[in-house]
Amino acid sequence: MSRRSSSSPSLWTVLPQSGPAPCERYKHACCSYGDSVFVLGGRESHSLRDFWRYNVVRNEWTELDCSCEAAPEELQEHSMVAHQGVLYVFGGMIDSAYTIWKTPLWVFDIVKEQWVSWQDRNPPQNQVPVNRKGHSAVVFSSAMYIYGGYIDMRASSQEFWKLEFDTMLWSLLDCTETEVGPGPRHSHSAMTHLDCMYLFGGLRGLREQRDLWRWNSTSHSWSCLNATSGPSKLVGHSTVVYRDSMLLFGGGESQHTPRSCLWRYSFTIQSHSSHFEWSFYRKWWK
Repeated sequence: MSRRSSSSPSLWTVLPQSGPAPCERYKHACCSYGDSVFVLGGRESHSLRDFWRYNVVRNEWTELDCSCEAAPEELQEHSMVAHQGVLYVFGGMIDSAYTIWKTPLWVFDIVKEQWVSWQDRNPPQNQVPVNRKGHSAVVFSSAMYIYGGYIDMRASSQEFWKLEFDTMLWSLLDCTETEVGPGPRHSHSAMTHLDCMYLFGGLRGLREQRDLWRWNSTSHSWSCLNATSGPSKLVGHSTVVYRDSMLLFGGGESQHTPRSCLWRYSFTIQSHSSHFEWSFYRKWWK
């Protein structure tokens, strides 16, 4: 079969690249800030340590330095978020034993285009998160929130961490087994809209999920949103917010069966109903 019907307009546009550009990869981290998109690390046939900036206006890639002492080493399934001209990269280290001596966090100044050495200000008695992969990271106000992830020797985690950007202090939010919530999981997706974080799918232990959870940053409470339709169980997908909607792309029922599905979830419709509905955009058959 063709990838799409010849009578249907494509939702995607290929952007030809005339200059240097990142190689093919997966398990990388990507985020946007201003008119730029940043891509860090991941894996091709081997682990990658490169760092790229894409200018959307000029359709141009620039490779940034990632060789200094303050820069991260090769990372896979890490996270990267932007806040007030700074990128915060967390997790994804290959040698997790190394994190016994180091918090897996790196900071990049976008304006100066350089990695910044930061000092761990957490008191010795305070807990800090260890290395993990497949977690999610979002930003509320002036803090980064990290949920779940796969921790070597401990499997899926349900830890919920907060990093205050102003003080660079970590705190572990209460998320016990008896509390209503997503539970231990990794390879899920998360994004924010207004004062809530939305978390979808992923692996809970060895089982794929298709549940959608909402965390209210004001009340610090979880709620599960019931669906009568929508995506199937997904692992390794991605979600972004666009205007009043969440867009979900890709993933698969296992890491070996990726799909090219695009789904839309309307926050406006959901706010007027106890149930929510997904809109199916398109699937290209291979």
